[in-house]
Amino acid sequence: MIDVILLTGFLGSGKTTCLNQLLLKLARQYDRVAVVMNEFGSIGIDGRLVDQGAVLVELQNGSIFCVCIRDNFLAAMANLAQESQPEVVVIEATGVADPFEMGDFVAYPGLQDIYRLDRIVTLVDAVNFPKVIQTLRAARAQAQAADVFIITKTDLLDPEAMPRLENLLKDINPTALRVTAPFCRLTDTEWDTVLGSAADRRGDRQPDRGVPARDPMVSITVAAGPFADSQTAEKVITSGLPPNALRAKGFVDIGGKLHLFQHTIGRTEIMEAELAGSAAKADAIGQLVIIGLNLQPSQIML
Repeated sequence: MIDVILLTGFLGSGKTTCLNQLLLKLARQYDRVAVVMNEFGSIGIDGRLVDQGAVLVELQNGSIFCVCIRDNFLAAMANLAQESQPEVVVIEATGVADPFEMGDFVAYPGLQDIYRLDRIVTLVDAVNFPKVIQTLRAARAQAQAADVFIITKTDLLDPEAMPRLENLLKDINPTALRVTAPFCRLTDTEWDTVLGSAADRRGDRQPDRGVPARDPMVSITVAAGPFADSQTAEKVITSGLPPNALRAKGFVDIGGKLHLFQHTIGRTEIMEAELAGSAAKADAIGQLVIIGLNLQPSQIML
């Protein structure tokens, strides 16, 4: 059977950065690795940041575990097994996905004898996680479903806040292993811990279905740029976002160079883009995907 590693984590937790590290690790263990990337927005951004070497399948416009694109997801997984025959598949779920619905996938007729859910790895943004679980059900569900927590952005957290975060995670999911990842980076030994041994595998265990944790999230794609400099880009974009916009991400032209713009719950990062392979497609340039609670196009002033 083909092992599946499900990578979850709320918006902006660092999934794509960790995914690239994970792929390097898996490439030393397997000859055939595949990645399924699920993005909530209408254009693919993260797939353009993934180092090539693995077979890449991209699914946009919703959560793979929601009925809106589930049929596409199941068909893609069936085709992947038949055409590429990977030894392991990493699924990077959208940041608003509920992983408890994964049980339906592994038990789906035609796939149940092909795929095996190996483990669920949930990234936890050390700064924002205590905030988002207060109102966003998907963030709590991701934590509850985890076999392993990778706690990211600990470099941005006050030292006295770390014990409180660890106690919070322990209360939500006392059995999950916890690994810290300052700057979203893990050592090779830490990845060994995350992936564990064959004896640690989830095997036939499936997440309990329960009631799907579906928050009223909306994704809107808008044009942005070009901008003269990073300061202007940040000021124009952030001032045009309403309070209920949790995430804005995309590739924009700044000073004639391609940059990745990321804004998550009040924090902005802008860096020159390093796109993987031939991923620099024109349809993604100058486009921002904005995700928010009950977001309306009229609220975005860009």
